[in-house]
Amino acid sequence: MTANKSGVDTVGLPIKMKLGYGVGDLAFNILINVTSFYLLIFYTDVFLIGAGAAGIIFLVSKLWNALIDPFIGYFIDRTDTRWGKMRPYMIFGAAPLAVCFYLLFASPDLEDSMRFAYGMATFLLFNSAFAIANVPYAALTASMTRDANERSNLTAYRMTFATVGMLIAGGATLPLVGLFPSKEIGYKTVAIIFGLFSIAIILLSAFSVRETVHQQSEDEKSVKLNMKALSKNYPFILLAISFVVTAIAVYAMASTTNYFFTYYVKREDLIPVAFIVLFVSAVIAFPLWLKFSKKTSKKTTYISGLIVFSASLLVIYFYRDISPLHLIILIGCAGVGMSTYILFPWAMIPDTVEYSQWKTGIRQEGFLYGFFVFGLKLSQAFAGFFTGTILDRVGYVPNVEQTLEALNGIRFLMTIMPCVLISAGILLIAFYPINAEMHQRMLEDIGKAK
Repeated sequence: MTANKSGVDTVGLPIKMKLGYGVGDLAFNILINVTSFYLLIFYTDVFLIGAGAAGIIFLVSKLWNALIDPFIGYFIDRTDTRWGKMRPYMIFGAAPLAVCFYLLFASPDLEDSMRFAYGMATFLLFNSAFAIANVPYAALTASMTRDANERSNLTAYRMTFATVGMLIAGGATLPLVGLFPSKEIGYKTVAIIFGLFSIAIILLSAFSVRETVHQQSEDEKSVKLNMKALSKNYPFILLAISFVVTAIAVYAMASTTNYFFTYYVKREDLIPVAFIVLFVSAVIAFPLWLKFSKKTSKKTTYISGLIVFSASLLVIYFYRDISPLHLIILIGCAGVGMSTYILFPWAMIPDTVEYSQWKTGIRQEGFLYGFFVFGLKLSQAFAGFFTGTILDRVGYVPNVEQTLEALNGIRFLMTIMPCVLISAGILLIAFYPINAEMHQRMLEDIGKAK
């Protein structure tokens, strides 16, 4: 154990623990990204729920998920067991999460009027189970170490595994589904495989890490004072809102990729290739962006990647007669830019935890992570709703040749809408104030106050 200039103890985490923590997001990202990439098209083209109705399922279920996340963070802050604050939720939440994931794709034989109700009920259950296990996992970053560089490294491990999870979800799901006699059987079987795998990985992660439990004061246990402290934490507010609008863009683009390649490019076989290229390029770019951030700042690096991401989508939009090869290359370029979206918002949250403690005396690890995951779910809600609603408005009909209006709508969802939202996210994060010097000053002041 060492101490930095502020006198705050910092811990150089062993590689084994970093790997153990990081691998947890492999499981979480397989599950959440299978739903983000394929559940909408599963609803419309396999389970035969209308696009507009499917969008409503996404909106309601993800809004519910978003609403309960802060409350889970609140309970985390009040949990005290021999396993710590966060890990019990992961240990006892892994199996229910896998069961709920299977139910999403179970596709029982139901009347048309009951399919919407089944989809709504199972997606609500899955999102609840996911929040219970995932919010505490996300909050572990701030409780494992207080060293800023270690947190960035820890987040890099986590996001590397997260991107591998996205890669598996995007690149392996459809090929695995295609091994079975029908899509119904394929999705159902793949859900079982991914669910069992996720149980093992989440438990492995939970038993691989150790928490430095922060004992809460009575002020930190007060919901009213936590909300008051949150209202003063404007770096967190800027980061969270920017992340929400950017995440809407990313999830809308990802969920539209299936429709874009199936109906616009007419190369459904390239969907796994597109996702693989997108996420492999993101992983490859991680060390490059980390090196760039050390020379500049997390904020500058985050913005730079978003510019690369949106510029790649704009080229796709204006290159109307694009060949499949050029399209895949541009998606790779988008992945390089998307890399900063995957990595840096999560690396910036712990700094806002210290900002809260510095400004108000209240350290809000679980509370702030709960709200940040709330924002993520909010973005997933609106991305699914906007995608489903726009597809419905432009006259999308599953499994047939699409009209010109429907094709233009799909192209708009894939490119222009994400670019507009990313631009808004960049404008917001440009006002984020915490840099390395400010963070060091905060730690010094916190150390003196003890």
